[in-house]
Amino acid sequence: MKAFLDVNVFVDVLERREGWKASIAMVRLVRAGRIQGYISALTPPILYFLRARISSEEEAKEDAKRVIEGFRIVPLSEEIISLSFDEKRMGDFEDSIQFYSAKPSSEVLITRNKKDFRAVENEIEVLTPEEFLEKYKPIP
Repeated sequence: MKAFLDVNVFVDVLERREGWKASIAMVRLVRAGRIQGYISALTPPILYFLRARISSEEEAKEDAKRVIEGFRIVPLSEEIISLSFDEKRMGDFEDSIQFYSAKPSSEVLITRNKKDFRAVENEIEVLTPEEFLEKYKPIP
C-alpha cells in the first residue's frame, strides 16, 4: 500500500503531541517496508523550520532528516504549485500542496486534520493515523 503522510503526522512524533504513538507506528510501518511512505518536498523544510525555533540549526536539520528517513519525497513541481494556487475547495495553500502531492503518489492520505481535506475525500482516501491502523491492521 502507498500512503502519503501529511507533515502534521511528523510534528506529532517530534513534539510528542496527543496521538503521537499512532503517528510513530505509521513511521515504523514505512521503515519496516510494510507500506510505501510518501511525503511532499515541502515537509522537510517545514519540519526544519518548526524545530529551528526551539533548537540549534544543526539539531533542527538532524531532527528533520531523521524523522523522514525511509520516505519517498514527491518533488514540488510547477504543476503541483499551480494546482494548489488555483484550488478553491480547500482553505489552506499548504494543505492543497499536500493533497496534490499525495494524489498521484498514494492510495491514502494520512493526516491529523481530516477536516482540512473534506472537500477532496472523493479523490483520495483520507484517514488519521489511528483510522489507518484500525482499518488496514498492518503488521508493525
